Amino acid sequence: MLATGCVAALAVAASSAGAAVTIGQTGPPSGLCNPNQDWAQQLVSSGTPYIVPSIPPATSLSIISWSHQADATPNEQLKLKVYRPVSGLTYNVVGQDLRSLTPSALNTFQVSIPVAPGDILGLTSPPSTPAVGCGTGAFGETDLESFSDGGLGENVTFFTTAAKRLNVSAVVEPTNTFTLGAVTRNTKKGTATLAVGVPNPGDLTATGSGVQASRATEAKSVLSAGTVALVIKATGKKLKKLRRKGKVTVALSIAYTPTNGSATTQSTQVTLKKKK
Repeated sequence: MLATGCVAALAVAASSAGAAVTIGQTGPPSGLCNPNQDWAQQLVSSGTPYIVPSIPPATSLSIISWSHQADATPNEQLKLKVYRPVSGLTYNVVGQDLRSLTPSALNTFQVSIPVAPGDILGLTSPPSTPAVGCGTGAFGETDLESFSDGGLGENVTFFTTAAKRLNVSAVVEPTNTFTLGAVTRNTKKGTATLAVGVPNPGDLTATGSGVQASRATEAKSVLSAGTVALVIKATGKKLKKLRRKGKVTVALSIAYTPTNGSATTQSTQVTLKKKK
């Protein structure tokens, strides 16, 4: 308990970076949480809330990092918890991340935890660790507490308690992970269509030497989560080789930036075939 080459670009939608949102608060640790207890911060009387917000037009969000200001005690571990409202004071554990802490430092950890608007931050520590300085600020905040460490996917029923605000924050952004799907070849034209799944509206670009990528049809462009069909064509020396040998492999770098989010890239190779 708390004691005190030829480059082509596909535009899926307009994008502007830099809309990451920080939730929660960190500060000088001034309270201890016993191990193996869940804590969550539903509300605070002042400062940044601990609730995941909406970031329009994104429909898929992720926590990309979280932070905790550690006290001087060595060998501490802390687990970030993310809870989703179920009913009343019952929440479902939808994310967690256990880390070892560097004493007397602001610890920040890179993660990728899917979240949704309305989810709230919390934390716990394992039984093997010393009591962690999980609180900060003045006493008197209304916290949620449970005498258990709920596992991922489990429901936790809290009770309210007067304590200090939790010493944890997180950065939330539109999800930027995308998937490269099936390749369909048109051997008559010597082209291929690559399916790319995107989780949010944003910008999608495909670049490479001796290759051109474009939308299959105007209707295949997406302004929300969905699949984009990229038609891959050889150019220059690659095209000459395709015509001469009937087969060529092209390398692509595919970059995706969700609207108001950060870019991510993947590299892939596509083999084009053409009947001679």
